[in-house]
Amino acid sequence: MTRVQDSLAVCERCAKVHRWTVLRPGAVARCVRCEAELGRGHRLGIETVLALTLTALIVFGVACTTEVITIRLGGTTAATTLPQAIFDAWQQGEPLVALTAAVTALVAPALYIALRLYVFVPLAAGRVPPGFGLCVRALHQVGRWSMVEVLTVAGMLALVRLAALAQATAGPGLIALGVLTLLFAAIESAGLRHLWWHVP
Repeated sequence: MTRVQDSLAVCERCAKVHRWTVLRPGAVARCVRCEAELGRGHRLGIETVLALTLTALIVFGVACTTEVITIRLGGTTAATTLPQAIFDAWQQGEPLVALTAAVTALVAPALYIALRLYVFVPLAAGRVPPGFGLCVRALHQVGRWSMVEVLTVAGMLALVRLAALAQATAGPGLIALGVLTLLFAAIESAGLRHLWWHVP
């Protein structure tokens, strides 16, 4: 699928194969057999998605290095970063929770951002990076493992529940996770299929 005339799309619902063409911004391609959505015309260009990805890198750095939640109780203050919370879960005998959090909140988002930068920086410069096909396919899989939005909601719920017991405030890390959720949603809206049209 590296040439325009060879680009095909397979419906995930009924397995009907379609010839893929470039969609106008906002246009929707549907399966001729079952009407399932095959794709949408992206509104964001390569440079815009690259800018969003660089912003996500900075915000991810903030989310990993600053306090997620600060708790004050009886004159004592406790605050923790995301990596520290994962380490504490491991130390307290919860390895499954720690590993799951590490993969979905740290490893997958970091890999997602790194792969996007590896692909989009050369494309913005008019070149195709080595291993382009493998990276785009890996991006499709990594996106499924990144669950920053789940972690953000969990953090907000923890704040609400702790409010009855102590003074709990959202730290910069939790705010950064919320911003990262919005950035990832904006990046995902551009999709990946259109990237194949940049391959000669």
